[in-house]
Amino acid sequence: MKYEDIYERLLDVTEEFSIQGATPFDVANVMSRFVVELSYDCAPDPQHATTLLLTAITDRMERDIEQNKEVA
Repeated sequence: MKYEDIYERLLDVTEEFSIQGATPFDVANVMSRFVVELSYDCAPDPQHATTLLLTAITDRMERDIEQNKEVA
């Protein structure tokens, strides 16, 4: 499976949670904790897990900054 396929399927799952009454915050809270656990359980070492998580956070922050520049 490719990145996009996995991402799309996760979006489908989160939509199902919403249909079943979960709030977006609840889903985000559980998913973020799940991703941390998964990263540390599957990475070859804690440093790689931390790098995965921080890279994802940094990529999002950079995207938000770029979008804010375009709006301003």
